[in-house]
Formats: sequence, C-alpha cells, structure tokens
Amino acid sequence: MKNSIIKIAVIGAGPAGLMAAMAAAEAGCRVEVFEQLSQTGAKLLASGGGKCNVTNVLPPSGFAERFGRQGRFMLPALSVMTPENLRLFFAGHGVPMIVEDGFHYFPESGRAADILNVLLRQCDLLKVNIHVSARITRLAISDGRVAGVVTPDGTVAADRVIVACGGRGYPKLGGGTFGYALAEQAGHEIVEPLPGLTGLRTVETWPAQCSGISFSSVTAFIDLPKYRKKSSAGDLLFTHHGISGPAVIDFAGEISQLLKTMSTVPLAVNLFAGRTPQYWMDLFDEWQRNNGKKHIRNLLSMHVPAALADIICGLAGNIGDVKAAEFNAAGRENICRLLTAMPFTIKATEGWDKAMVTRGGISLKKVNPDTLESRLVQGLFFAGEVLDLDGPCGGYNLQWAFSSGFLAGKSAGS
Repeated sequence: MKNSIIKIAVIGAGPAGLMAAMAAAEAGCRVEVFEQLSQTGAKLLASGGGKCNVTNVLPPSGFAERFGRQGRFMLPALSVMTPENLRLFFAGHGVPMIVEDGFHYFPESGRAADILNVLLRQCDLLKVNIHVSARITRLAISDGRVAGVVTPDGTVAADRVIVACGGRGYPKLGGGTFGYALAEQAGHEIVEPLPGLTGLRTVETWPAQCSGISFSSVTAFIDLPKYRKKSSAGDLLFTHHGISGPAVIDFAGEISQLLKTMSTVPLAVNLFAGRTPQYWMDLFDEWQRNNGKKHIRNLLSMHVPAALADIICGLAGNIGDVKAAEFNAAGRENICRLLTAMPFTIKATEGWDKAMVTRGGISLKKVNPDTLESRLVQGLFFAGEVLDLDGPCGGYNLQWAFSSGFLAGKSAGS
C-alpha cells in the first residue's frame, strides 16, 4: 500500500494530536482529526496563563531525567523532535521563542494562540481534515490490527489510528477518560490516573488569611524520609484553600499517590530559597543590637507581608509584641524554623478541575518507545498525556506532547 492512500485517524486536536497529524500528512498520508470539543487546542490556549511555556533549555537527556524512572521511554521521541528542533520549527513559521529567565521558552509574542495557529496552518496546507464536536465511541479492530474508528454515524475506515486525546485534567477543556477506554478496548493496562500539577489543600486554615500573597523564589519538599532529598523551587502562592504555585504543584502527583494510603501528607517550605537558618540567626542578632526597642512583628514585616508576619509570630508563640532586646532563644528558633521549613499538612489536592497534567494513564509496558505503536494491536499509536508520563512545571509536558506527537505521526505515516 502506497503512503499516498494510507488513511490515518487522529483522535484529539491538542498539541500532540495536531503535531501527529502534521507529521503523518508530511509523509504523504490522508489524515482525519477528530476532536470532541467545538474548538481545537483548548488546553494549549490555556497553558501558562495563555502565554504557553513551550519548552526549556534542557537537552533530551535532562528532560527525560525530570520525568523519573520512566523517562528513558521518552528518548526516541525527544531525539526526533528535540527542544532545539521544536524552537526552530516555530521560529521557522513566524513564531520565534524567547527565554527571559535563562530556562523557560515562551513565544516572543506571549500568545499561546500563535503556537496553535502554526499547527492549524500547517495542517491546512497539508490538507488535513479536522472534525470538531466529533464523537468517537470505540476503535474498529480486526484480526489484531486497527481498522478505523467508530462514530455514532458508523465506522470511519483507517489504516492507522493515533490516540492523542490527553488525560483527565481540566474536564471543561476536554479532559476525560476516553483515551483510556480506547486503550483498554485494545487490551492495554491503565495505571490509575491521579491529578498532577494542581494546587494543594491544607489542614491549616491560616493560608486563607494570606490569600493572594506570593513569594517569587521558595524551595519545598515532602517532609517524609523517602522524599526529603527531592526539592522543588519556584513561586509560591497562598490561596483560600491552601497553597499553589510551581514550587508546590510539582508535588501534586506524588501527594495524590500518598493520599491513597495516608490521611494527610506533610510538606515543608523555605520561603526564601538560599537563606539558611544561620542567615536568620545572624539577622536576629543584628535586630537585638541595632533595633532593641522594635517589636518582632514590625521587624519581620520588613521581610514578609504584614499579614504573614502576624501569622508567623502567632505560630511561634504569640511573640509579635516582644521587643527585639527580649527576643529569646526559643522564639528565635521558632521563627527561624517557620521561615526555612514552614510546615503544611496537605489533606487533598485541588482535584481534576484544576489539574494541569495527569499522573498515570496508559501503561508504557505494551507501547514501543521507538515508534509509539501498540505492541498489542497493529496500526494503533499513542501520543502525549494519555500515556503514563508526566513531568514538572516548566515546558516539560508540552515538549513531550509535541515530540511524541511528531514521532507517532511519523511512524504511522511510514
């Protein structure tokens, strides 16, 4: 069968699906894309607050490491569409990338819509047919090979099918379990999906009093023996229900897993990354020498917002009105501990409604990493978040979507 008459059905019109469609069409195939929503790329448009952190400066090996023990699975996809290749691809189509902080790449325009428009224009040029508000009910499989997709109106024949319909997060933007159901129909195992990259709800109620307060550079870690060596850095935001921001949402996947067997999970945050306990102890000595008549609350308010200074002083033993000259060892140790390892007791995550990625998904055991083809059903491919791979904040998950989509499309079209 010649490539020119191979028909490929792509399920999902997000970054993985559109990149897969483009790669398959470039190989000379007829491609049909089926999207359940009335628009394409809904999650992509919302990513990074609409600014779209496409990728980052790490090489493929560095990317894979941040996905944990299963990261090696990603290397074939990352080698055919490297972070550098991805940046050059978008730049070559009129959307140059910019890195303002030395690590994260965004479109120079600051518009996620520009990224989506490149993909849509390329699909249009390659005569890819995109069907929105399209419902697929199941796969058509015959004699161990895919034969197409089944819709309420009948079967659409296809020689290859690429499942790229994402995970469970943000159901309003298309998140759901449909991709898992298709994979299960084909005999694939599903690793239980759990919310990842989402805010954390705390037992402590005081964060609500600081809602909206943020810190630009904190470090955090899960305060359990097996987890203390793994820290996360970035912004922290206090919310009505607890805490959010890149520094802590990176732990949402692990916390979701831990909460299956634990009622709560302890988390600790250093509010000022790089400031050690000794830094604060030296500063307290300086307060005592030079500001002996000032209250601890007022001195602390020079470093943290007043509302949080009140909270910290209360947690440290109601020492806000203590004068620096009378700041004793116990008070110093308590304040120091709260600034460098602020304890939070996590009782839940914000759940699927705000989960940016899914922890879990289609098990990698029966998927060929070199092609992303099913080892169980010929002609069936998977790409993106629907697979059991998730990374931290910072362009990791979008890069994986684009790279896996490109490899799946290229493989399906060859």
